[in-house]
Amino acid sequence: MHNRKIAHFQGQIETALKKFREELDLRMEDLFAKLRIKSHLTAAGIRKCEGYSPLHLLFVLTNVVFLHIATVHDLLTRPLRSFCQAHKDTFYRFKKAEWSWGAFYRRFMQFLGRRSGWFQSAQDNCLILDTTILPKRGRNLENLTWVYDHCRGKSVIGYELLTLAILTPGNLLPLDFGFHFSHHAPAGARQTQPVRPRGYLARHLKAAAQLTKIELALKMLAQLVAQGLPALYLLVDAWFTSPKFCKAVKELGLHVIGRLKADGTLYTHEGQAYNLRQLYRACRHLLTPAPELGLALARVPVVCGNGLAGAIILARGYQEPDLDTKPGGKITPPSPWTGFFTTDLGLTAPAVVHKYLGRWSIEVFFKEAKQRLGLGQEQGHSFAAQVFSVVQTFFRYSLLAYLLEQEDGRPTMGEMFRQLEEETGRLTFLDRLRHYLADLLRRIFDTLAAFYDPSARFRAYLDAITIAFNEFPILQGCET
Repeated sequence: MHNRKIAHFQGQIETALKKFREELDLRMEDLFAKLRIKSHLTAAGIRKCEGYSPLHLLFVLTNVVFLHIATVHDLLTRPLRSFCQAHKDTFYRFKKAEWSWGAFYRRFMQFLGRRSGWFQSAQDNCLILDTTILPKRGRNLENLTWVYDHCRGKSVIGYELLTLAILTPGNLLPLDFGFHFSHHAPAGARQTQPVRPRGYLARHLKAAAQLTKIELALKMLAQLVAQGLPALYLLVDAWFTSPKFCKAVKELGLHVIGRLKADGTLYTHEGQAYNLRQLYRACRHLLTPAPELGLALARVPVVCGNGLAGAIILARGYQEPDLDTKPGGKITPPSPWTGFFTTDLGLTAPAVVHKYLGRWSIEVFFKEAKQRLGLGQEQGHSFAAQVFSVVQTFFRYSLLAYLLEQEDGRPTMGEMFRQLEEETGRLTFLDRLRHYLADLLRRIFDTLAAFYDPSARFRAYLDAITIAFNEFPILQGCET
């Protein structure tokens, strides 16, 4: 099976942002009201103390990505005062504040899940767990460590982000995340000193520094299961697929489907212990064609060393999808075979592989979230700003995914993104143009009035011109 591209997972954000070209500002404002964002902020303790409300600042920071604005400084150096009146320090304080963003995002996703009908599709939903690297250039950022980037094949300075997402029949949505710090920090690395020792940021830092990735993943899963998560399967890559981890996940009430590494882990089949390579040599005569997948598959029931019962699916002809194919680049030769593990003994071999293919949707999510939604691009020095940036990216993506689900034509996420960013830029430009021309016309009328006193009839004529100018639809910036 030559899976260089899986079309179903390509360009989700790119397609989604083509939609709503004519009513971007109204759509986003309507979404904030419909999804009760203000209520979720208030319930999480994110309230206005002075100045601008958190709802307004969150709305502005959510939408600036569609204007191709990466930083607060860039936002405030552009003529966008009609878009937001807040000053630089207001945004910086908001991003650095130790708000309970985890509580806000959990409440928001629970509400979104109820509206999207996740619980009706619980039998088909899958959780996906994976990590991504957020490289950083600045050395003054807090809590930087050396982390290994598998894409680059070397260690880089930055953050390792562990993400848990849900894959429904209609879409993929990020549910939770956690940072993981390595034990190797660059020289002179700064450490965060939380103002609230028991607050959300302090708990986040403690988990990142003290828990392993496995422990952090199990903690995130336990929290979601306790909230009544509507999913039956967890999809993971080879790094997580170990008997110890799979047994712990099954004890939480979830089945695991993951790819296996050809290492020395032993599996017992028919009373004899094999590692994965030995098992393939012993059972490859059982391989039968699966035409719908283009593979040859064999299902082998096994028992792990810790007593966990499962099944290994041996697959010949499988190749991992390539999300970063470059013209003229070197293509890794396909592996002749691979193995998958599942704790669900009722699944057939084709069903296991088919479900596992859904795991690649999170790889596409990471790639496009970094390119289009600002994941890992926060330049603030504080770790609190880094946490907010991740929540902001997940929040943007979830809003786009919800808009995508509401469309009858079912466009992809990338189309929606392009339309939103184009419409935001167009509306902002027309809004500035309208204000400029209105101010110019007003100054002309004031200058004329300074030279002579116009008659009442002439004043009525000027007022009619002003009213007609303000009501001209093209210059209003929206269809209303």
